[in-house]
Amino acid sequence: MALKVYITMTGISRWPVLNALWAAVCCKGYVPDRIYLFVTKGKEKDAQALAPWIGALTESYGHRVEPIIREIDEGDFASSGRKITSVMEEERAAGNEVAIDITPGRKAIISSALISAWQKQVDHVFYLYLEDMRNANNPYPMIPFHLQHFVDLKEEVWK
Repeated sequence: MALKVYITMTGISRWPVLNALWAAVCCKGYVPDRIYLFVTKGKEKDAQALAPWIGALTESYGHRVEPIIREIDEGDFASSGRKITSVMEEERAAGNEVAIDITPGRKAIISSALISAWQKQVDHVFYLYLEDMRNANNPYPMIPFHLQHFVDLKEEVWK
């Protein structure tokens, strides 16, 4: 049976990591079996804080998933892209359903991830768009729903 794999990364804030995962579960019914959290150097404390939150969130939807934490260097786009691509290739080769969330990452890292996602034919490219950034550091259910849009860019754009 194929596993649902979710790939995300740290960014400027912690909330986009958690909120986009929460939206994937609530809006798309995508409850991951495996989560990769790519952490840029200098954001290790964010990964330590996010890991139990991710575990608690996934546990509330059926089974606790502890993220697999991988370090990337924000300034080394090629290396970061290769690391993300490697995970995509490995999981796709195993026959798993792969989603990448581009909500929280920095532009350079996200650009590398998007190129990889397109080349490796991932199943989902998730993005949580907020119309008003004043709510960006609130938990997902506290963001007015009319101001948020959770999309699978592969469904919306790559038809």
